Amino acid sequence: MNDNLKQAYARLGLTETVTREELNKRFDLLLKRRRTLSTDEEIADYEADFQAYKLILDTWDEQEIQEAEDQRLAKYGRFSGTASKWERFMRLYKTHVILSIVAVLVLIFGGKALYDNYQHRQYLASLPPVDATIMFVGNFGAKDSSGDTAALEQAVIDAYPQWKRVEATIVYLPKTGEGADTLDMNHMQKAVVELAANRPDIVIMDDATIEWIGGQAGFQNLEPITADGKLAADDTRMRWGTNEDTGKRELYGVNIMDSPFISALPIDYNVKSIIIGVLGEDNKDKTIEFVKHIAEEQAAK
Repeated sequence: MNDNLKQAYARLGLTETVTREELNKRFDLLLKRRRTLSTDEEIADYEADFQAYKLILDTWDEQEIQEAEDQRLAKYGRFSGTASKWERFMRLYKTHVILSIVAVLVLIFGGKALYDNYQHRQYLASLPPVDATIMFVGNFGAKDSSGDTAALEQAVIDAYPQWKRVEATIVYLPKTGEGADTLDMNHMQKAVVELAANRPDIVIMDDATIEWIGGQAGFQNLEPITADGKLAADDTRMRWGTNEDTGKRELYGVNIMDSPFISALPIDYNVKSIIIGVLGEDNKDKTIEFVKHIAEEQAAK
């Protein structure tokens, strides 16, 4: 027992064996006596008694807490002291520890993400330039259940070895409603966004999609594919439309439904016709030559 505690007992005339019930009664009497004090000396004496009672009560509370803590830590045996220090450390610095762990994890995973991104950019830089971007719009789906188009892109290159690299995307646009005669509105909105945002060099569509888009609008004129006479302008596969700007009829697409090119692609489709057209102007000489090759291959079938 420290000296301050001994002095507190002595001031109150109490022994160390006093019970908590007896001490509480004495403390209640002291509090009631506060209302009868009038002089500074009486108030000072009251304050000293109050501090003595408070010291004893606080000491008892601390002892009870410590005893309960000792009982709780008893399960750790001789490691109870270490467990107590660790718990105290965590109470004081838990937030700091958690933030430190989070910071380390961010550094680890953030660093890995940066490294993976760097590796991916290095990989892309090692590839040949993209010869063309191709978008399938309509009731098409990749045979790869994951939706990956790597096999589709490779199939295009296999069919046209003049190209070394293409980028292909599939925008699913199914029919809905009774008799499945109308396009799904939600998918139509997505298709509009995809076409506007990505503007592919080549677009391959089913009959419902080409009808929705509206024929010639926005497509490059494919008439050069008939210039050498290998493909007839009046071939039933040719899709002609009127250019709204010039008023002239132009060849905007070719039906390649029965071409070896389509049958070799790893895609699923349930359509009546498959129309290929050219949208992009920057790459149109290369892409028109590609369309010519596919159409001629089909004609020779």
